[in-house]
Amino acid sequence: MGVKFGEVDANQILVNEYRIQVLEGIVQWILTNNSAFVKDLTDQEMRDIRQKALRSLQEKYPKSGIELRQE
Repeated sequence: MGVKFGEVDANQILVNEYRIQVLEGIVQWILTNNSAFVKDLTDQEMRDIRQKALRSLQEKYPKSGIELRQE
C-alpha cells in the first residue's frame, strides 16, 4: 500500500491526474472541432456535470469533506 492523503492513495492521484489530462485534451479537441456541440453545452449542463462529479467523489471519500469552491 502506498502513501495516503486522507482516504486517497498517492498512486491513485497520479493515475487520476494522467487520465484527467488525457480527457481534457479530448474535450478540448471536441470543443475546437465541433461548433454545433459547443452551442448546445449550456451553463446549466456544465453545473450539472460538476455537481455529479462532486457527488461521486463525496460518495467515494465520505470522510474527506470534499466540497466545490466557487472561484
